Amino acid sequence: MQYRSTTQLVVAGALIGLIVVLGTLQWRWLGQISADERERMLANVGNQVREFTQDFDRELTRAYFWLQVDRSGPPGVAAPDSTAHFQRWFSSAPEARLVSAVYTVTLGPRDAADGATVGFSRYDPESDKLVPLEAIPVALQPIAERLAALPADAPSDAAGRVPGPAPLQSDVPALLISRPPVPVNVSASGTIVFSQVERPWDYTVALLDADYMRKTFLPALLEREFGPQAQVPYRVAVTDLRTGAQVFCASPDAAADGCTITEPDVSREFFELRMREFNRFVVADDRRGASAGARGAGQEAGSPGTAGAEAEAARRAERGPVWRVDVKHRAGSLEAVVASTRRKNFLVSSSVLLLLGASVALLVVSSGRARRLAAQQMEFVAGVSHELRTPLTVIRSAGENLADGVVGDPAQVRQYGSLIASEGRRLTEMVEQVMEFAGFESGRALELRPVDITDVATAAEAASRPLLAEHGATLDIHIHPGLPPVMANQPALVRTLHNLVSNAVKYGGADRWVGLTVAPAGRDHVAFKVADHGQGIADADLPHIFEPFFRGEHGVDGHVHGSGLGLSLVSRIVAQHHGKVQVATARERGTTFTVVLPASRHAVGAERADAATAGLDAASLKRGVTG
Repeated sequence: MQYRSTTQLVVAGALIGLIVVLGTLQWRWLGQISADERERMLANVGNQVREFTQDFDRELTRAYFWLQVDRSGPPGVAAPDSTAHFQRWFSSAPEARLVSAVYTVTLGPRDAADGATVGFSRYDPESDKLVPLEAIPVALQPIAERLAALPADAPSDAAGRVPGPAPLQSDVPALLISRPPVPVNVSASGTIVFSQVERPWDYTVALLDADYMRKTFLPALLEREFGPQAQVPYRVAVTDLRTGAQVFCASPDAAADGCTITEPDVSREFFELRMREFNRFVVADDRRGASAGARGAGQEAGSPGTAGAEAEAARRAERGPVWRVDVKHRAGSLEAVVASTRRKNFLVSSSVLLLLGASVALLVVSSGRARRLAAQQMEFVAGVSHELRTPLTVIRSAGENLADGVVGDPAQVRQYGSLIASEGRRLTEMVEQVMEFAGFESGRALELRPVDITDVATAAEAASRPLLAEHGATLDIHIHPGLPPVMANQPALVRTLHNLVSNAVKYGGADRWVGLTVAPAGRDHVAFKVADHGQGIADADLPHIFEPFFRGEHGVDGHVHGSGLGLSLVSRIVAQHHGKVQVATARERGTTFTVVLPASRHAVGAERADAATAGLDAASLKRGVTG
């Protein structure tokens, strides 16, 4: 048995260790998965942000491309219908609303002191004509000032153009498109020769609609790349790089924190012309050559030519991205999302492992309890066998002597009869206890009814009288007057008190005294107390005295007869009476068992109540029974 127990403990320890190892591996594995998931999410949102910014810049570039001069006439001759490309933009461009108005700019004679004079005309889409303006619009004043401030001695490129302001005027905002020169032919060395014919205007200004971009275009692009705003798990903010002001915000919780984003998961700058995107807008028709020339001119517009490196860097900075988009997950960051997911996954997997560990622990505990129960059952069988064999041997010997005529004296015959009756009673009590225990184990329920206290005490005294006489013990009964009936099953309650009295007689010490006291316990309960002056119950045995088949050290060492079922039956009977049993013990000073039961709300008959209280003393009933 000891070897089997040790083996089970070793196996249980190994299983728990394996669970710990699996938990550690699970945490590391989840860490790797979380890192991969973070990279995947980061790459995914990075792609979405890149497409978002590229789509915005692509539409700007489309406007820049479409609003260049349509030069479909003969080489060296300016196109007579030079506003056709304006009409084409407003009538068929996918995002025509990006441009709120189109203006043309004509530079007058350049003066070394005052610069060039600037004249503006506004394109009217309804009439498809250019309407000269007497005054420069307020929105275009910055562009007019920059064009007028062009130096008279600025070096020109091979096409005879003077470097102008950046194509994207972000502070207006507007697109500034220089009108390219008219190519005449290509020289033998491959250099394009441009005509010096007079141009109808020098620049085209496409005034961008800032409100449309913020309120319509950006939300549409965001929904295209990320889905409906209410379902987007990210907060998106667009900031102006020049002023630091917030241009656009998309976040379900924007009202709570103003859509301020610190330490974004992904950032990307945009709002710039992407000249490399021109190939997307080239129409493959017989005007491919002219379009290519226009495209080359557009790419070269505003180039610094032979300006120094310092001017080149300044001009690049001027023409860089205007806005920056910041994206951050609503949970705080992708790190927080991944960490939260990792914790949840680990919690679930750990719960499974903990359940496995708890199952192993419960299996070990159940196995231990099963072993202890099996051992107690074996002890019970051995004890009952011994208890049965002793009285059976006595009864058999007495019967054989009587049958063989060995005993002839009437006094001896009576003595033998008394011995047979005593041993038979012991057998009967033992069998009844076993049967009653089996009944409770099978789920038998007791029927409760109002029971008179005196009847119960009298029946318990009568049941205990032979045992008291056998051991020469004294039972003192004290019943408080005026006690109400209790809700009980009288035979079961009598057996409970008899078991407690029997236990007290067996372990009551040398004076062989047992006390039974019945008194009120609160307003609605009655307490039955059975006390003795014995050695008390050992501290190690006290938690187990109500377990079936358990016998304390005094019972085993003192060779006290018993099956280990008496107190277990007491506990089960009291539980079915909705009461409670308590024990108070002290070494060498005795033990007191207290059974507290609820009183009945129904009074017994008046005659029984009068008869029960007629023989009582004013304070108590004391009855001594001596064996």
